[in-house]
Amino acid sequence: MTDITVKLDTSGNPAVTCTPKTFNANHGNQQIKWKPGGSTSFTFSSLVGLPDPPFSDLNVGSTEITVQDNDQGAGDYPYTITVMAGRVTYSTQTTTAVPGDPMIKNK
Repeated sequence: MTDITVKLDTSGNPAVTCTPKTFNANHGNQQIKWKPGGSTSFTFSSLVGLPDPPFSDLNVGSTEITVQDNDQGAGDYPYTITVMAGRVTYSTQTTTAVPGDPMIKNK
């Protein structure tokens, strides 16, 4: 599986969640996709935090985000996704001190 489902809950903390929260990437080169899920409509705005290398070819579209992961060694890579619903911006960051960022875990 290379898809991560992104959901928006405007009453949540964080408002944007990813499933799985920790994506365990297989060794080697693969494309990872983030797709919308849930019942609240939104458009993708950005994905930040994934360094090049091992990640490359980041493409943020309104309905999908893709990136290439050339997993050659172990590493944990937290990232932040931002979405728009109407004219309001929401993200995977929490408003508390508890870390809430989703992560890609290269093995």
